[in-house]
Amino acid sequence: HTLQADYTTPIGKMHTVETGVKYILRNNTAEDDRFQRAAGQQTDYEFDEDHSSHYKHLNDILAAYAGYSLKVKKLSGRLGVRYEHTIQNVKYLLGKGDNFKKDFDDVVPSASIGWKLTDMSNLRLGYNMRIYRPGIWALNPYLNDADPSYISRGNPELDSEKSHAFNLSYSNFIQKFNVNISARYSFTNNSIENVTRLMPDTEIEGLKNPTGKDVLYSTYANIGKTRYASVNGYVNW
Repeated sequence: HTLQADYTTPIGKMHTVETGVKYILRNNTAEDDRFQRAAGQQTDYEFDEDHSSHYKHLNDILAAYAGYSLKVKKLSGRLGVRYEHTIQNVKYLLGKGDNFKKDFDDVVPSASIGWKLTDMSNLRLGYNMRIYRPGIWALNPYLNDADPSYISRGNPELDSEKSHAFNLSYSNFIQKFNVNISARYSFTNNSIENVTRLMPDTEIEGLKNPTGKDVLYSTYANIGKTRYASVNGYVNW
């Protein structure tokens, strides 16, 4: 369910101010049932409560934003900022998992400036930031040791990924000919990546009955760095 309210008003002929709030409520449930052969049976299966899980995933997002736009002759510009508070809440109804909660606070800015070269052509430069929140399984601290040689768990200390993007575009529209050329560069310094390493199981916190053998241990961390550049062109005649 989403609740939203927005307000926009011009101030004179050159200025526009806008603001708004949004509240998103998500309520999901999941049931992962496992069965195993009953003792001494070849065809009969019985419910395996130890390796099954039922849980609720509650995800609430509260956001507020403000924006300002300016238009002076051939120049136009816009500044904006958005604040988001996210609540992730997981409650286990059945299974070994432990209830956990994770909150995120993110400030997301944006800016753009445009120049009207002629009545039909424009040049625009913009910046925006996007956030990507980690999913439930990347956060879940439950230690999965069903396979004693490959042990995994989530990381509840993960932060939101923050991707920064810069755009430069030129467009020209006349009656019989249209052209649009844009260049984009974006980067992320804290993307969420799966990390797996070989280590003695005695060093894995919370593992019951360690053997001292080396095992593969998998989790998640904000260690990724990405760079992306592109140029796009569109012509219509």
